[in-house]
Amino acid sequence: MKSRTIEETYVDEYLNHIRPEIPAVDMDSRGQMMDLPIKLAMALLVGMLCLGVLTRFIGTAQRSVISDMRVSLSVQNHSSSSRKVVVEVYDASSGTVLNGPTIEISYPGGGEALTPAGNRASFIVPTGVIATVRVTYPNYLPWEGQIAVR
Repeated sequence: MKSRTIEETYVDEYLNHIRPEIPAVDMDSRGQMMDLPIKLAMALLVGMLCLGVLTRFIGTAQRSVISDMRVSLSVQNHSSSSRKVVVEVYDASSGTVLNGPTIEISYPGGGEALTPAGNRASFIVPTGVIATVRVTYPNYLPWEGQIAVR
C-alpha cells in the first residue's frame, strides 16, 4: 500500500468534512438492488426508450401515403389556327374531383401554368403541335402526359 503524504491526508479529511462519504448500496450476490433485478430494470428502461421512439412515428405512415391521380385530356375547336385543350383532374381510386391542382402545359413556342379553383382548366394551344401536360397536387404522384393538337 502506498504511503500518503500529510497534504493528501489533510485534503481527504477536509473533503470528508465538506461532503461526507455516501454509504455504499447493499447488493446481494444475485445483483439485486431494492428487490428489483438489475437486468429487469435495464430491460424496462430500454423498453421505455423504444416505446418513446415508436410513438413518434405512429400515424406517419398514413400521413405520408402518396396517391395516384387520373387526368382527362380533351381537345375542342376554338378557331382555325388554335384549339382549346381541356384538362380535368380526379383521384384515381375514388374518382372524386381534386380541386386546386397545378396544371402546366408546354408546347413548341409557348406554355402556360394555372392553378384553378376547381378540377378543370382550359388552355388555348396552336394547331399542329404536341403539347406536354404536367399536373401536380399535394400528396399525389405528379402526372405527365402528351396530347396531339390538330
